[in-house]
Amino acid sequence: MKKTNGWLIVAGVVVAAICLSLAPSAGQAAVVDLTTAGSSGTVNGAIFEQIDPQATGSGVIDPFVRVSTNDTIEEGYNTSGRPLEFDENSSPIFTHDLLLSDVPIVDIGGTLYRQFLLDINQTLPGSLLSLDEIQIYQSNTAGLHSGFPAGFGTLVYDLDAGGDNWIKLDYALNSGSGSGDMFAYIPNSLFTGDTYLYFYSLFGENFGNNDGFEEWAVLKGTTQVPEPGTLFLLGSGLFGLALYGRKAFKR
Repeated sequence: MKKTNGWLIVAGVVVAAICLSLAPSAGQAAVVDLTTAGSSGTVNGAIFEQIDPQATGSGVIDPFVRVSTNDTIEEGYNTSGRPLEFDENSSPIFTHDLLLSDVPIVDIGGTLYRQFLLDINQTLPGSLLSLDEIQIYQSNTAGLHSGFPAGFGTLVYDLDAGGDNWIKLDYALNSGSGSGDMFAYIPNSLFTGDTYLYFYSLFGENFGNNDGFEEWAVLKGTTQVPEPGTLFLLGSGLFGLALYGRKAFKR
């Protein structure tokens, strides 16, 4: 019986060692593979989801940053300030300041997230594209446009926090400009009361850019979940109306 227990202990140690050797180490890259329809993944609390083609015409979405270059790697952030710093499209229709209040809030499994839409473009074949960096800053100052990221406020989300993380995208799933390719859901709890968001992204380090533009947008008219402060005010108002009605009934 003692020999059996000994062998079990040795086997347990071996299995544990194998598991440790296969486990991702601190700083190891996490890759979210969105090359299958409907696939999703999580990095640093944010959810990234491949989506069906979306209506993206005028009045449906509000693009806030468009990046485009002939280079393999492209990067940029939204701002109404000029001149622009990286590969951003200079039209104020496609690249401009973004208010936190304009970003929809959605409820996923009881947790609130801010929803961002990404539309990518590539030449076929060669439809794969990597999204290698996302940094979101929050500030009360509009129109910042130089020396990024110094002075851009508070960093509220970083895709690369804890490792060189990236997202694998496939343009062929929703081919066609303007169809939408991915939703990024960033936890609402990360955001403070500051007014403006600066949303920086970089593409092409793992699968290079070969054509067109990449565009971030927010949906217009999306039903938003009231924030806690709004819920409190709404509850207080309903309570006040109920109390007033009760007093009127007694009279």
